[in-house]
Amino acid sequence: MLRRLMIGLLSAAAVAVSSSAYAKETRSTLPDRSASSLLSVTSVCDATMTNPDALACSGYFAGNLINGSPTDIANAQDAIELLPGDFEWDGNWAAVDATKIMQLVSGNVLDFGQTLFGLTIIGAHFGNVDGTDGNVSVFWLFDFGTEGASSIILDHPEGFSNAAIYTPGAPPVPEPATWGMMLFGFAIAGYALRRNRRPNFAQLA
Repeated sequence: MLRRLMIGLLSAAAVAVSSSAYAKETRSTLPDRSASSLLSVTSVCDATMTNPDALACSGYFAGNLINGSPTDIANAQDAIELLPGDFEWDGNWAAVDATKIMQLVSGNVLDFGQTLFGLTIIGAHFGNVDGTDGNVSVFWLFDFGTEGASSIILDHPEGFSNAAIYTPGAPPVPEPATWGMMLFGFAIAGYALRRNRRPNFAQLA
């Protein structure tokens, strides 16, 4: 009994050490946040510029922050931290870049080719946003709920350059009752298959 307890404690310690080592390695690959320049806000962004409306927005910041340079990765992290909630972007530009779009559909529609769910942060760059501002970036916080949204309409698409998803919301998890119905359906299907496989002795006789 004591031997089993010692083996269990040693295994847990090994997992903890390997986990902390992995976390340290992951953190070391992220850009140095001290590389972030002071974010220059040219004007206050409008959360109702989109349809559906955003819950909040951060910006407009001078320049194009929607790119993978070390400075702008750090800038984007700082900009996202200004949004309400405990949102953090891990600085993984490759994942964000994979969602990046360079043009609008039908002149004013952001379409990332996927359904978006829950709390989602999207960054966008405008070469000449509606109004007096010039080259700016903005970060929107949306809540697409469990029904999701396949696209976002920009009320003022002037000067749109590019956009990307920084923190995707998670798709809804099926309710316990839904899981129960699915399992029940699988059980019925399995029973039907087994029954069909049984030989019919009446026909063989």
